[in-house]
Amino acid sequence: MNIIRTAALVFILFSTAEPAWAIETLGYETVEEFNGIEIRRYDEHLLASVKVSGGFKTASNSAFRPLFNFISGDNADATKIAMTAPVLQSPDTPANSWIVSFVMPSGFDLATIPAPTSEIVSLTAQPETTMAVIVYRGGWSRRLYQEHESELYDALASTSYAPCGDALWARHNPPITPSFWRKNEILIAVCPTTSEL
Repeated sequence: MNIIRTAALVFILFSTAEPAWAIETLGYETVEEFNGIEIRRYDEHLLASVKVSGGFKTASNSAFRPLFNFISGDNADATKIAMTAPVLQSPDTPANSWIVSFVMPSGFDLATIPAPTSEIVSLTAQPETTMAVIVYRGGWSRRLYQEHESELYDALASTSYAPCGDALWARHNPPITPSFWRKNEILIAVCPTTSEL
């Protein structure tokens, strides 16, 4: 009985706390939907990124502190920058290297965003990009990621789009979120196949 009561209280807590988590998300327009995936056109945006080495799950832990410090005022103007979603992670070279990125609020461009004071934080402007996306709920294990990555590639195989970039892992929730409520996405830049050109 106590377990049920506790579970109910946790559910109410997270339900009522949800509006406090409402933060800016990376803007996009859905172009098509099929086979359980979406084709989205993402807006131009800025990324603050750190390159780290380590395991799939631990990479973001290593990158979080310098990125969080940057948006908390560790920059040339000592300006606080709002947290946004999602946090992005993509593979890099050599093996077991990753680029972990925070998306910057849409009000900034390269001319207006304060420069990082840390040498390991870099800022890059990303152009408008068309991406195939699969959304899934659950924990942050590599196994779960790979299952959905395979689903995304399989679904793309029967479309007029072809992958033309590395996959990105997008996480939308803070670590305190119960794993079964976490919203995750896998994004792959796509181009029309030759027959569509």
